[in-house]
Amino acid sequence: MFRHALAIVSLCGAFAASAYWTGADAVVSEASAQDAKDIGGKFRLIRLAVPAGDDVGEILRRDARLSGGFEVLDRKGMPAALIKEKGFNKDGWIQVGADAVIKNAKVGGQIRFLLYDLGQGNRPVLSKGYPAGDPRKAAHKFMNDVIAHYTGVPGVFGSRIAFVRTRRNPTVTKNVYTAEMDGGNVASITNNRSLNILPSIGPGGEVLFTSYAKRNPDLWISSGGAPRRISKYPGLNLGGVMSPNGGSIALTLSKDGNSEIYLIDRGGNIQRRLTKSPAIDGSPTWSPAGNRIAFVSNRAGTPQIYVMSSSGGGAKRLTRKGKYNQTPDWNPGNKKDRDLANWVAYAGRDNANRFDVFAVHVRTGKLVRLTQGGGRNEDPTYSPDGRLVAYASSRGGIFVATKDGNNAIPVIRAGTTPDWGPRAY
Repeated sequence: MFRHALAIVSLCGAFAASAYWTGADAVVSEASAQDAKDIGGKFRLIRLAVPAGDDVGEILRRDARLSGGFEVLDRKGMPAALIKEKGFNKDGWIQVGADAVIKNAKVGGQIRFLLYDLGQGNRPVLSKGYPAGDPRKAAHKFMNDVIAHYTGVPGVFGSRIAFVRTRRNPTVTKNVYTAEMDGGNVASITNNRSLNILPSIGPGGEVLFTSYAKRNPDLWISSGGAPRRISKYPGLNLGGVMSPNGGSIALTLSKDGNSEIYLIDRGGNIQRRLTKSPAIDGSPTWSPAGNRIAFVSNRAGTPQIYVMSSSGGGAKRLTRKGKYNQTPDWNPGNKKDRDLANWVAYAGRDNANRFDVFAVHVRTGKLVRLTQGGGRNEDPTYSPDGRLVAYASSRGGIFVATKDGNNAIPVIRAGTTPDWGPRAY
């Protein structure tokens, strides 16, 4: 039974050189355009210097690396005079190879951040202040603003990823957690000796998951307090995902003997049955507009990805390659690159019997392979701006990469089945 039912891209502009900012998102600073080196049609990333040696500086550097849009300069290679300077020595930063510099300082009750673009003189191109009481949040907010400055779409730092950790002490238990997308601020959603699996985060930040805490695999929800059970039909209540407007939950129920996809409300009442097939149907994921659902079915003999109306009916097969495809996630897209909303990522088994992450275009059928040759990779989930993807890997937990699979960085150790939630701010 299939799961859940039981390289720098050559583009125009320095930021677009990473797979993170592409198409309409490609916005090039003057420094980048002047300084970018064209090597075989490829452009290097913007070289970013962050001289601060405190925790805020480290968070900024890690965020910049995770974004996929920057080459972060090593602080150890920066002259002490530049690190300690009170003003801004543009020529000195140019000599160390920087295209842009972020500086920060605590001023009164705020942390002030300045972004300098070395192609635009000695004045900062971005200046923001945030409350100093939460330095991590302040750093994330500024990096989101930096990304918005270059691309027109804010970053997603501070958003959270739900995941599962397994413990064997002495029996096997699985519990649900969330963490910020860089791996920080881990929080426990469940803490029991049962099996709690398949978490997903709704548009309001609530966490859905399936738990065997009451012996049957029931659907639960956590909205900040103690989790409550919302679907307890006999058999499977599995893989619940909330609609973009939060009004409905798609999930797999087997109350009538076969695994089918249903819609329920937040109280667990059935709104509609979406599939009616002798095959096994499961793993639903909503389109950004909420009018379609992608799901997995073995109605063609092997697990494949299908798309249907969110009211049920009209199911069409989406994946044509691979004999075992599972765990789809629909890209939410963003206002600058609406075509992102036509992509569905999934895990597929290749001819060598290994699982890797792929993405397929809903309209054209174009297929892109996101991972290869690095262990077992599965359970992809897109960031709320559609420009990053997280997935679980046997290499050691959960990785975050650009939407094309480049710049893969580990963020959460010993985590499985990730689901990326909405923007935090």
